[in-house]
Amino acid sequence: MKIFTTQLTGLIKRLNNYEEDIEDASRAIAQSVISDGRLLWCGDNEMEGLTIQACSGEDRIPGSIKIGKDPSFTEMDTLVTASSSLENPHLEQLADEAKKQGATVISIYSGGSEEKNVWQEKADFSFNTHIQHGLVPMESGNRIGKPHLLIGLHIYYHLYFSVMEILEEHDM
Repeated sequence: MKIFTTQLTGLIKRLNNYEEDIEDASRAIAQSVISDGRLLWCGDNEMEGLTIQACSGEDRIPGSIKIGKDPSFTEMDTLVTASSSLENPHLEQLADEAKKQGATVISIYSGGSEEKNVWQEKADFSFNTHIQHGLVPMESGNRIGKPHLLIGLHIYYHLYFSVMEILEEHDM
């Protein structure tokens, strides 16, 4: 458990590099909420947990809804995608459609290096969990413990606290 905790702490510290982007993404989210736009969430695999937290958790962002089938978007909307990988054709298609219709796109994803990737190109704001493999080595050489959701929720809470502060300033 000590190895896992040490590795997890390192991943969390890397998120500090996103401070300005978190603030900007939070302003975009707050703008959607304040202007009666929609805040749409969609996640894959375990990252669906972010959608559940955002839409129905105790600390949900007001106005958050889980994306439905065949969604349409407006310029006032924000789409947040959450993926445990660099590639997900369904989420990529949603992001493309949202951008085409003028919505803001925020992406939380798990990926490798800082090289350009699909989410950096498709999203207005992209947040990498930096999880590429398990955090704990086994004697067999395998690595286990990929906390995609745990780090994703950490990013979510950065956004949540910032959005709630902005909404409070606007008496919402």
